[in-house]
Amino acid sequence: MNIIQFPPRNDPFEKDIPVWMSFYCANYSTFSRNRTRDHVINSAYNNILIPYPQEHNTLNSQNYEAGGSLNKRVIETGNLGQMASAQFDAFFETANSMFTGGGVVRFDHFESILKPGARRTHTFNILMIAKNAAQAEAANNIALNFQTNVFPIVSSGSILTMIHPPLWCFKAIVVGSNNDFLTQSYWDGQPLVSVLQKVDINRSPILNAPFVTSDFKPLAINIKLGFIELEPALQDGSGNLNIISRSERLNNS
Repeated sequence: MNIIQFPPRNDPFEKDIPVWMSFYCANYSTFSRNRTRDHVINSAYNNILIPYPQEHNTLNSQNYEAGGSLNKRVIETGNLGQMASAQFDAFFETANSMFTGGGVVRFDHFESILKPGARRTHTFNILMIAKNAAQAEAANNIALNFQTNVFPIVSSGSILTMIHPPLWCFKAIVVGSNNDFLTQSYWDGQPLVSVLQKVDINRSPILNAPFVTSDFKPLAINIKLGFIELEPALQDGSGNLNIISRSERLNNS
């Protein structure tokens, strides 16, 4: 696995960072066994480590649509005869209203029903300010890695095909008292396997001036990332507030 870190490893400022965000990048797959968090982390070819970003937002939302029964009472009571009688009465009431110029219309019995297709999104605002040339090199390398991996890959087999951009998994890690890494879900919100949807890079975020090193690398880089989860989020049903994906349910059942 290729590890890309800011500040770089063995940097004197490395031990000053208590919480890190770790991004794992692995080959895309259509097989559910390859689309779980554990598999993406264990098979990642890139691991990008940065100090916990200044902004990390997770949008948890669902789509709903109006739907259900025209006669909700039969759903509530299970009484088929009552439903038939109500439908019969409603037909004659609306027909009579039409011929007499009345204003009778069907009562709205539709309710909000979950509409499949919603995905959680995760956005990051990352500001890396280098204190030396080595840090500037690491920050620029991270920006180029995110930028490159938002795009599909050229296929060697045909000019008419391309390879899907990679899968991503990210998690927060906290440095323990013995410098060991401890996963902390309350820092990252239990993100599921995602794809990288947007990369916005600003190479002159300070005073709108491109501060540079002696070899013309930017000393400050701001990166805004947008991820969308690959599959819909589900409660695992255990009551432990765990969130899983469809692939994780299939592979853990």
